[in-house]
Amino acid sequence: MTTRAGAVEPVTRRTAHHTRYDEYAVTVPRSGDRAVVAVPRGATPSAVAYYLHGRSGDERSIDDRAGLRDGLLDAGYVVASPYLHGDLWGNRSAQDAVVALDAWVSRRWPVLRRFLIGESMGSNAAANAVRLREVPWDGAVFIAPSLSLRAVWERGEHGRDTVRDAFDLSADGHDLESKTEHWDAVRHRPGDYVGVPIRVYASREDEVANIAGVTGPWVEMIRRGSDSVEFVEVSGPHVSEDHFRAAEVVKFFGTIR
Repeated sequence: MTTRAGAVEPVTRRTAHHTRYDEYAVTVPRSGDRAVVAVPRGATPSAVAYYLHGRSGDERSIDDRAGLRDGLLDAGYVVASPYLHGDLWGNRSAQDAVVALDAWVSRRWPVLRRFLIGESMGSNAAANAVRLREVPWDGAVFIAPSLSLRAVWERGEHGRDTVRDAFDLSADGHDLESKTEHWDAVRHRPGDYVGVPIRVYASREDEVANIAGVTGPWVEMIRRGSDSVEFVEVSGPHVSEDHFRAAEVVKFFGTIR
């Protein structure tokens, strides 16, 4: 069922702990982007968490993170997962999709707090959403964050084509630096994140979201301008199960007032 501009009948589901929730399959009128929105029943939700998928994911990727989704729903959060028009690495079109979805959610539920969860590529999208402040974000969690477009390009076949398409780059990438200057999280300024607490989950075994070359330096860069970034080292390869600590994420968001 696709919700456009009018009333809809959601599908009712249950979390692993039997919290009943309504799931809406949405095509947001303002952006044309698809999304899945889950809303706990029996209470009026006052907070929403937006899950931004990784490369090759879509709005249904949240189903692969059921533990995280269910933990947030059990705690009373609306959970919204946009498609972001595909693998766009947080570019202008992806940001427009996030803003449009938040406007859609905000018209239907009285949410007062807004949080971001970015997975891999979705962390670069989340970083740019925080930088732009087009939505009043209260906090963010980056999971196995892929925060360097240069690193993605240099890995070659694993994502280079998506970066090229997202930023309309030349075939040889000579314009990568100029066209991604404002969209590459590793080149942001510490001040871009002031006032938004961020927690980062990353593993030394992860060859995609490299701690030594990307994630670690990014965290240290942000800490030069703000003390609101936390780093949690986990184990396993890229987006391993240990990255997804639902209870910790819920507790982290709960400490932000």
